[in-house]
Amino acid sequence: IGRSFIDFVHSRDRSLFASQITSGLAVPKNVPGGSTALEKATVFENTSSNMVCRIRKYRGLDSGFGVKERSISYMPFLLKLSFKNIWDDDINVTYLVIQATPFFSAFKVPHEPVENPIPFVIRHAANGNLEYIDPESVPYLGYLPQDLLDKDALQLYHPSDLGYLQHVYEIIVREGVVPRTRTYRMQAQNGDYLKLETEWSS
Repeated sequence: IGRSFIDFVHSRDRSLFASQITSGLAVPKNVPGGSTALEKATVFENTSSNMVCRIRKYRGLDSGFGVKERSISYMPFLLKLSFKNIWDDDINVTYLVIQATPFFSAFKVPHEPVENPIPFVIRHAANGNLEYIDPESVPYLGYLPQDLLDKDALQLYHPSDLGYLQHVYEIIVREGVVPRTRTYRMQAQNGDYLKLETEWSS
């Protein structure tokens, strides 16, 4: 209590976290249906955004009430950010409300087949640069979305699958869509490969 939340956010995610808050504080000047202070405050409170970031884990205390000497570790969370106005002694105070949901790996042992996997979306440009990574992919691939943005999607595919994927891309260019493909491999954050089936579209 009393510490700044951003102190617990991984240094690689702090700029993204700050930009999400800044964009959330920017209330539109023109509010549909009117522009009174009350209406603007209502829009402000109803505005929320999501992001994924790494939050520092609590290191615990030893028997002597001193912080244990061990390395700092972080855990990925999906954050839902929203703002709430609260009146306190006739002063309107704005609070940032953070709802954090932890991510856990979808795998417990190597080579484990996943039952009822959750689909996720990845979008990249024609040159291969990744433009969007669904947060639902985190338990499977291990990357945070911001870690992959502007990276080359082709670098994630297994070299042995590139010939087949080239054929898939040729069909997409010609027809605009490809039904669910056969299994191919994509590299996860730990260096291993995940087998995927994909429905492609342009």
